[in-house]
Amino acid sequence: MTDCNETSCRLCLKNITDESYEVVDNIIRDTLDVLLLKLKFHSESKEVICNVCRRKLNSASEFKSMCLNTDNTIIPYVDSEKMIQLDLRQVYVQEKKSELVCSQKICRLCIHLVESEYRCIGDGELEAIEKLAPEMNMNIVKDPVICKPCFDSLRTHNSFLKDCLELEEKIKSIFDISATGSQIDTSPLDLFVKTENLDEEFDINEMEMSIKAESIDIKSENEERRTWSLLIIYYRLI
Repeated sequence: MTDCNETSCRLCLKNITDESYEVVDNIIRDTLDVLLLKLKFHSESKEVICNVCRRKLNSASEFKSMCLNTDNTIIPYVDSEKMIQLDLRQVYVQEKKSELVCSQKICRLCIHLVESEYRCIGDGELEAIEKLAPEMNMNIVKDPVICKPCFDSLRTHNSFLKDCLELEEKIKSIFDISATGSQIDTSPLDLFVKTENLDEEFDINEMEMSIKAESIDIKSENEERRTWSLLIIYYRLI
């Protein structure tokens, strides 16, 4: 029978019925770190993610990188002494070597000319940006706006990250409960060899202690694998 971890996506826990998945390697782990997704990985087997989650992960990472690159482009124009907020239009003219009409707006996230719809960045938009890219300094630009494509991308990626984080919290809570249960079941008395003479109860040699410790470690690993398997089954049923 195939291991649940080999056929279930680590990010969405959906069953993978074909070969459309990738093993979580260092590149994927780095991408998760960029997006501040701190996930617990099973130590005994390779984790995989489905192609749908892989595309979403790449797209969110690329969008965040674009936003941070915009920030890096803007920062050199900041007057650190006067601390005056930048007019992004002036930065655009310098960077793009292009003139602007007075009424034209520049998107704070992509630093492109707004072609049609846009939104002023208020508290709601600011909160969404901070969730995706808390590294950005949103206070350095005067009256920032966000174009519709960037706003749609922001909502899409934040929704994906939110789902991943909520699922991770559920996984963490289940593993915490399992770990607590293991501690309760593992009585400290198991570490002692029972003898007829109570005075000799604590006279245990190092080999016996080592055997007991290994037994507990094996039980802990088995409990983790069992909990993970039950978790996968649970999410497939709901």
